[in-house]
Amino acid sequence: MNWQTWVVLGVIAVIFLAVVITGIINKKKGKHSCSCGCSGCAMKDACHKAK
Repeated sequence: MNWQTWVVLGVIAVIFLAVVITGIINKKKGKHSCSCGCSGCAMKDACHKAK
Protein backbone atom coordinates (compact mmCIF):
# COMPACT_ATOMS: atom_id res chain seq x y z
CA MET A 1 0.00 0.00 0.00
CA ASN A 2 1.30 3.41 -0.88
CA TRP A 3 1.12 6.57 1.24
CA GLN A 4 -1.93 7.95 -0.61
CA THR A 5 -3.96 4.93 0.43
CA TRP A 6 -2.93 5.45 4.06
CA VAL A 7 -3.94 9.11 3.89
CA VAL A 8 -7.39 8.24 2.53
CA LEU A 9 -7.87 5.52 5.15
CA GLY A 10 -6.80 7.97 7.86
CA VAL A 11 -9.30 10.59 6.70
CA ILE A 12 -12.10 8.01 6.62
CA ALA A 13 -11.16 6.79 10.11
CA VAL A 14 -11.19 10.36 11.49
CA ILE A 15 -14.62 11.04 9.97
CA PHE A 16 -15.98 7.76 11.37
CA LEU A 17 -14.64 8.51 14.85
CA ALA A 18 -16.08 12.02 14.75
CA VAL A 19 -19.53 10.65 13.91
CA VAL A 20 -19.36 8.05 16.69
CA ILE A 21 -18.09 10.53 19.30
CA THR A 22 -20.75 13.08 18.33
CA GLY A 23 -23.43 10.40 18.73
CA ILE A 24 -22.15 9.44 22.17
CA ILE A 25 -22.01 13.07 23.31
CA ASN A 26 -25.52 13.75 22.01
CA LYS A 27 -26.89 10.66 23.76
CA LYS A 28 -25.34 11.77 27.06
CA LYS A 29 -26.91 15.22 26.61
CA GLY A 30 -30.32 13.60 26.01
CA LYS A 31 -30.55 14.56 22.36
CA HIS A 32 -32.12 12.13 19.93
CA SER A 33 -30.39 10.63 16.93
CA CYS A 34 -33.46 11.02 14.73
CA SER A 35 -35.86 13.89 14.20
CA CYS A 36 -39.08 11.88 13.90
CA GLY A 37 -39.96 11.85 17.58
CA CYS A 38 -40.35 8.93 19.95
CA SER A 39 -44.08 8.31 20.03
CA GLY A 40 -44.08 5.70 17.26
CA CYS A 41 -40.52 4.42 17.61
CA ALA A 42 -40.00 0.72 18.29
CA MET A 43 -36.75 1.46 20.14
CA LYS A 44 -38.29 4.06 22.50
CA ASP A 45 -37.63 1.91 25.57
CA ALA A 46 -33.95 1.51 24.68
CA CYS A 47 -33.41 5.27 24.45
CA HIS A 48 -35.55 6.38 27.37
CA LYS A 49 -35.25 4.18 30.43
CA ALA A 50 -38.17 4.19 32.86
CA LYS A 51 -37.51 6.48 35.81
